[in-house]
Amino acid sequence: MITGPETKLMAVIGDPIGHSLSPFLHSQIIREAGLDAVYLPFLVKAGETGKFTEAARLLKLAGFNATMPHKNALAGLVDELDPEAESYGSVNTVKVLPDGRLRGYNTDVRGLFMAFERHGVKVKDSRIMIIGAGGVAGALIRGCAEAGAESVTMVNRTFEKAAALCGSVPVAKALEWTGENMSRAAAEADVIVNCTSLGMSGTGMDFEDLSFLDDSRALICDLIYNPWETRFLKHAASLGLRTMNGMDMLIYQGLLAFEIFMDVSLDLHSERDRLLPLCRERLTGASE
Repeated sequence: MITGPETKLMAVIGDPIGHSLSPFLHSQIIREAGLDAVYLPFLVKAGETGKFTEAARLLKLAGFNATMPHKNALAGLVDELDPEAESYGSVNTVKVLPDGRLRGYNTDVRGLFMAFERHGVKVKDSRIMIIGAGGVAGALIRGCAEAGAESVTMVNRTFEKAAALCGSVPVAKALEWTGENMSRAAAEADVIVNCTSLGMSGTGMDFEDLSFLDDSRALICDLIYNPWETRFLKHAASLGLRTMNGMDMLIYQGLLAFEIFMDVSLDLHSERDRLLPLCRERLTGASE
């Protein structure tokens, strides 16, 4: 709750935005830390990103997060980029500096890699399969390459988009979305990451065929966290494969962003352990 003119204002923008757990997540962090701050969601449509950046300066926000469809646009709208964000060409965290300048960061990839570590996965020397070319996919390709992945294979329905993302990354290659390509890539992968919205609650869309996982031995990661277990993850679990949803990534990237906004240091792993059951309860309770 806003308590006065000194209250720190933070936000998340996206379209859609109603599904986002970020306001709940950040509110829990604020409450635990006893800070005078508030974190609000704003529906901002594609093409209106620049308008919001000007509003952020005017309102003197501490900072804001961005989800689809704003991450790539923000990379060209902020005044300066953190090295990670510059390398990835994607911004999900923006800090408003005291002089009004905007500094862009990317906490998505670090957040996902921290989630991988919780599941015993090392990106270095691993073979990564990425399904879909949207959202965090482009940043993930470069992040995996910089972390020493042996190979990164992207499969996407629009081959040209995947090829463009993979073209400047030597260890990455793009494949057309066919049953044969999916099955071969899955059989060779150590980690498979779904970066599409297929299976997300409220989209009405899902994978038509999951048989491409049948010969896989990979860790199966779905960046979706609502529902808690997608059909993609259920099928993988039925095959005896290890699975993880997107909640750990959400929590870790949010904690990293909060440190940037508020100029504080958090015990990231203990905070994750505290927040995970709260977020799961919030999610499953809201869906019942």
